[in-house]
Amino acid sequence: MRFPRLTSCTLVRTALVVLLGVVPARGATTAAPPGVVVELDDGTRHAGTLVAIDPRTVEITGADGAARALPVGKVRAIVGQAVPADPDTMQARLTLTDGTTLAGEGFSVAGATATLALPGGPAEMPVARVREVQFVGAGTAPRGAWLEAVPDGVTSDLVVVGKADGFEFVECAITAVSAETVTVILDEETIPVRRSKVVGLRWLRRDSSAAGTVVRVTGGLLKADAVAWTPAGLVLDGDDAERRITLPPAALEGIDYAAGRTTHLATLAPERLEVDPFFGALRDVTGLAPSFAPRAVAADGGNVKLDLVIRPRTVATWRLPAQGRRLRTRLVSGSGAGPAVVTLTLDGRPVFERVVSGGEPVPVEIDVAGGRRLVVTVDFGPAGGMAGAVRLLEPVIEQ
Repeated sequence: MRFPRLTSCTLVRTALVVLLGVVPARGATTAAPPGVVVELDDGTRHAGTLVAIDPRTVEITGADGAARALPVGKVRAIVGQAVPADPDTMQARLTLTDGTTLAGEGFSVAGATATLALPGGPAEMPVARVREVQFVGAGTAPRGAWLEAVPDGVTSDLVVVGKADGFEFVECAITAVSAETVTVILDEETIPVRRSKVVGLRWLRRDSSAAGTVVRVTGGLLKADAVAWTPAGLVLDGDDAERRITLPPAALEGIDYAAGRTTHLATLAPERLEVDPFFGALRDVTGLAPSFAPRAVAADGGNVKLDLVIRPRTVATWRLPAQGRRLRTRLVSGSGAGPAVVTLTLDGRPVFERVVSGGEPVPVEIDVAGGRRLVVTVDFGPAGGMAGAVRLLEPVIEQ
């Protein structure tokens, strides 16, 4: 593959508009209310038909026909019963400035609004929230291969043009996107680039916050500070014109409220750490000691959630978030390793102790409300022999 280079738009000045296409029609049809399961923070679940969601209440109708209004503050998650769509089968994949992604069948930009065609209707959002778009299009490079080759120090938008031997970057200002053309400005001249030759778009954007409630929708995952749903549509951050995203009602696949009220233990540095490996002399070997310290690793299925691996003997102390209410995790040990003893202490008071060996994960759920310090001790097994590392699966502190 030829190494991609930046070029001017001169080579595409005479691009002709071809390949008749249709920009997705505006206005989604009203869908039948979906079946959902609402999980509360006390572990109870309520199944029913979704009626409405606003920032304070989730309303459902149960199988018995009874209406239930559940406070959002007590809802951990809403799980839809529809089969999730596969983003890899769609033609356009967006990455937003907060790092979340959304895929659809077609993409357009008019003025300040970006539109992504979903199976149930269009999703609309401020184009300022879109960092890049990957298309299934021209060229022989794999989809998204250009992302790893974006040059450093770029100070403008980029159009990625597919070539027979790969792709090429074009520095321009992107002003509009349709099914037929990508309109750009170069040297104060407006130029239509043939859309069929474009494999990607990248806007010059600043990163934005990735905090908020996790909303799973057709084709991807989004985050929002406020979520509202009615049979007419799904609206994220509806009171903020610079962030508002609207989607068809059938796009909703699930909501993880706990994620927006959650601190991942693996992202917090221990306030105090004591490590004493089985062969104690190893901790004094230059460059080897850090390998015995607790380390965060990507959870199975992605890097949004983190596991925490702790080797015996380790005593790690964390200062808890002020609004922390509950610690949740599951404990597993390495295959073929000896058993380890895991002890959790809250402000000097033991709240959990268990021998962890092979087999099913050991669930841990502890009330930490009002607690200031959590101490996690991973020690050698009861027989005192060597023990393997213990993996805390997605350890989180919920508010």
